[in-house]
Amino acid sequence: GTFSWKAAKEIFPNSVSLLPFSNIKEIFKSVAEGNADLGIIPAENNIAGLVSETIHSLVDSPIFTIGSFKTSIHHCLASRGKRLKDIKIIKTHPQPLSQCKKWLGNNLPAALKETTSSTVEPVMRDFSKTTGFILPLESARKFNLNILAKNIEDSKDNFTRFFVIANKLKNGASKKLHSKNTLLLLSIYDQPGALKNILNVFAKHGINLSAIHSIRSYSQPWDYMFFLEIEKSYFSKDFKKILKELEKYCPYSRAIGTV
Repeated sequence: GTFSWKAAKEIFPNSVSLLPFSNIKEIFKSVAEGNADLGIIPAENNIAGLVSETIHSLVDSPIFTIGSFKTSIHHCLASRGKRLKDIKIIKTHPQPLSQCKKWLGNNLPAALKETTSSTVEPVMRDFSKTTGFILPLESARKFNLNILAKNIEDSKDNFTRFFVIANKLKNGASKKLHSKNTLLLLSIYDQPGALKNILNVFAKHGINLSAIHSIRSYSQPWDYMFFLEIEKSYFSKDFKKILKELEKYCPYSRAIGTV
C-alpha cells in the first residue's frame, strides 16, 4: 500500500509478483542476492528533493539502474479516530512529512511528528485514535481508516521519480522504460578548476547534464563525490571514450546505470 507499491503496479501491472520490504536497503540486498529480479525505489521528489537512502545505496552497492519513471503523488491524512482536532501525533515516512509541511503547520501545528520506515508501517502497529497517518488514499481505504483530509501535499504538481534497479546493466526491462540518460558517479582530484574540466569534457561532446549533485563521501571527512545525470545513453558507441577522457580528472568513476 505504499507509494513504491503503487509505482510498481503502474510500471508492471500484471506481469510480475511483488515482494514487499520494510526499507530501501532491503530491496537493494534482495536484488543483489538474486532473490528479486528487479527493485522499484523512490529516487527524487520535485518538492522534497533526493531520497538520500536511495542515492547512498546506489553508491555503496554493486547494483545498476535500468530505467526510471515518474508518478503523481497525492497524500491524505487518515486515522482510526474520526476528528481532525483529536490528532496528537502524526506518523509517516520523512518524504510525506516534508511534502506536507505547510498543510501540517496550518492545520495541526501542535501535533508531534514521528518518522517511520514507510507510510504503511505505523498503520499496522499503532491503533490509537489520536494518531494520524499520511499515506496514499488507496492505502487508507485498504486499512479501513477514516479519511480526515485529502490532497494535503503543499504542491498539487507533486511528482516522485522512481528508479528500477537490477544486478546487471541491461537495455530496458519494460516497454514503459525508455532509458535515454546515464547516471555517473565521480570523485575528482582536489585541485583548482577540477569540476570545470569535467564539465568541459561533456560540453566538448555536446552533452547536456540534466542534474549534478554533490554527495558526502564516507571515506574521508569533508570529502565529496558527484552524482551526475547526463543526456547520453550508456549503450551509445562513444560512451567509453567519454569515460576515458574523464580519467585524468577523476581518480574514480562508475556508470551507475541508465534512467
